[in-house]
Amino acid sequence: MLGTMCRVQLSFLLLVSIVSPAPAAVVSEVRYKLSAGDLFSAEDYHLANGANSEYAAAIAWLARGALTLGKAADAARHLAETKALVAELLKTKRVEDDAYLESAIGASIEVEAQSIAAAGNRDQAVAFLKAQLPRWKTWPIQSRIHKNLNLLTLESQPAPELGEKYRGSPVLLFLWAHWCSDCKAQGPTIVRLKEKYEPRGLMVIAPTRRYGDVPKVENPTAEQEDREIESVWKTSYAGLDGTPHPIGEAMMMRYGVSATPTLVLVDRQGIVRMYSPTRMTEAELARRIEALLPETPAALH
Repeated sequence: MLGTMCRVQLSFLLLVSIVSPAPAAVVSEVRYKLSAGDLFSAEDYHLANGANSEYAAAIAWLARGALTLGKAADAARHLAETKALVAELLKTKRVEDDAYLESAIGASIEVEAQSIAAAGNRDQAVAFLKAQLPRWKTWPIQSRIHKNLNLLTLESQPAPELGEKYRGSPVLLFLWAHWCSDCKAQGPTIVRLKEKYEPRGLMVIAPTRRYGDVPKVENPTAEQEDREIESVWKTSYAGLDGTPHPIGEAMMMRYGVSATPTLVLVDRQGIVRMYSPTRMTEAELARRIEALLPETPAALH
């Protein structure tokens, strides 16, 4: 029987790993069953739904779930099936025209890289991910590849896309999306940590980007979405007044924000000390911030 901790971890992983909400009958059902640790009946369910792109995305989710549960053989089997089906679908479909196909490709790349790394071949996993980057041009796939590269390589490296003006103080990056409920749930934690640690030198920056998402507006303009972002920021993140929240794609892509929120801690020398593409507890995040504060000049006096 799957232990309680494994069920919680799996459920959390599945829920935070989507770029934006999208209705998906098969995928949603498979995710639901996986969140309960029900790998077998999830497989039974999706086998009856036909070899289309939604089916491919569901199989990819099964591969991710199997890998998370430590079922390497099942993960490999589902991965092979996903890749074969994706190859067939790509003969008649364009990735940018099919969100399910895009999801299947992104998830299969993630599973393959994580499987390689889990087998002790970290450098091979990094090489695989780097080789995939120029092949796929859509945001969800590229950002997912960057996320997995970051998980393997970013910590202890200079923080990308962070200007010199932020050197000298530890920095917490809170990378968010205006439609993201998990980001809003993480917000009060960020507010409390900012209030507690900003006097001791911590800087908080909250980058985001446009997603083409404005309620009740089809195909919104950049200006319309910028207004929506500002409205959400003021209402849902009121305690972060004055916190820089730049809108742009470069930082969000480089930090692999295929899941929101993504949290990054950078020390005063500009070196990444923590990369977390998931929500974090206040206690754990505070512990990680505390580890950086003794390095700041203010803390030494």
